Amino acid sequence: MEPFYGKDKPLPEELRIAFLGDSITDDGTYIAYLDAYFRRHAPASRIELINLGVSSETASGLSEPFHPFPRPCVHDRLARALAETRPDWVVVCYGMNDGIYHPLSEARFGAYRAGLLRLLGQIRQAGAKAIAMTPPPFDPASLPDGAKRLLPQGLPESAYSYETPFADYESVLKRYADWVLSLGDEAADAVVSIHDELLAHIAAERAADPAYLSGDGIHPFAPGHAVMAQSLLRTLFGVSPEHARALAAELDGSAYAELIMQRHRLMSAAWKEHVGHTNPNKAEGALPLAEARAAAQALEARIRELAADSSTPAIP
Repeated sequence: MEPFYGKDKPLPEELRIAFLGDSITDDGTYIAYLDAYFRRHAPASRIELINLGVSSETASGLSEPFHPFPRPCVHDRLARALAETRPDWVVVCYGMNDGIYHPLSEARFGAYRAGLLRLLGQIRQAGAKAIAMTPPPFDPASLPDGAKRLLPQGLPESAYSYETPFADYESVLKRYADWVLSLGDEAADAVVSIHDELLAHIAAERAADPAYLSGDGIHPFAPGHAVMAQSLLRTLFGVSPEHARALAAELDGSAYAELIMQRHRLMSAAWKEHVGHTNPNKAEGALPLAEARAAAQALEARIRELAADSSTPAIP
């Protein structure tokens, strides 16, 4: 697909993008990277990024038998999420939890396909563009105590969970990711590949350092989130790979990035609780949405000042 925007297609004056997903989106570092990028490189456009990620959530409605609580399902909150945010685009990232850490099952795979197609369809019915990200990979080499926790195929269904995942769960996510990449225009307005990009990143880092940890096996650390942001920028906005790769280095350890993340966490927690969800754990430190907006506004002047303090070019 062609990017929605880019060198020959300028960004609009305003654009509101909502993000739906599981704990990887709930963490939201990749969304904060996007926010930091647009503020610095496209200051004339008012691009609002709303993180509605919920830890443990699925698109399929499935859950392991011994999960601490029934996994939340995005469909339980979707109507309210769309009504409250009124987005122009919705980016969705599901799959890591949808295989519920078991070996591949056609029934589970079918539930994921049906749930994701239903999700994309309802987003479009609400008048927004529906953008599907592939699931990220599972990295067993980064799983703490993996030698004790990873299970072989052929055990009872009840044996597998996020605590004791199938050792080759990555093959399940690869199947899910390949299916997402096959979605045509009739199902999604855009598809963003992050699975293979993250695998390539992990392989490159591990070639340099065999002990490299990409995250905790399920959740990528900040460098992985930077790869996700780069894929979104490249696919949706036509940002050159070289320009996108400079993002992480530019933001690493900066006061600007820290303020962006502070604002992001503030607003994400407020939005998630405002919309509602079925995860019994409330977002830590969540303020009512109106209070969060006021607190975020107090950060804006310093963020704008630091965003303007850059010699880097606008989006190429």
